[in-house]
Amino acid sequence: MNIKELTIHFKEMKHYFIVVVLVFGFSFYLGWANSEQFKYFLDTQIKGLQSLSQSLSSKDHPQLWFFLVIFLNNALKSVLIVFLGLMFGILPLFMLVANGMILGYVLSMQTHESTLSIVLKGILPHGIIEIPVILLACAYGLKLGMLVWKSGMQLFIPTQLRTARGELSKILRLSKPLIVVIVSLLLLAAIIESTLTYWLVHL
Repeated sequence: MNIKELTIHFKEMKHYFIVVVLVFGFSFYLGWANSEQFKYFLDTQIKGLQSLSQSLSSKDHPQLWFFLVIFLNNALKSVLIVFLGLMFGILPLFMLVANGMILGYVLSMQTHESTLSIVLKGILPHGIIEIPVILLACAYGLKLGMLVWKSGMQLFIPTQLRTARGELSKILRLSKPLIVVIVSLLLLAAIIESTLTYWLVHL
């Protein structure tokens, strides 16, 4: 496991990082400005989150429950989305779009409190870590998906195919330190969300 090799590889991933940021930003805009067109899907996602939040709030030691659920949910999804990228990159793209739209939709719905206040109190403390980590996971998931596409398209070009397979093998090797980075940062984000964010939202 080599964290240094992974950080060096980040430079090779810059185009994927740019793509995921642009897709996330565009999806955020769709959820914010065109929420009516996606209302049924977004409302379904929001109701599920609200139901879970209410259930956890009613338990003894709700902050501990929030921490466990937030961490396990985010960590499992983020790690899985990297490897599910092997299915042609479809699921990482879906996760990217869905998360961006939901965030945009939630902020567009705020009526009783200013959007800035919601961002500063309910999103920024943990989101400054959580969102980039999700984007990182999606970027590597998309990379794996593109390598699978590339391998399939180059079946009849043996030299090119060896190159694609070699790159795919490298990404899979780097997945070990990548998982450590993802899980560690999401652990920190979950601690912040279940303490500082929880306290700010319930002021």
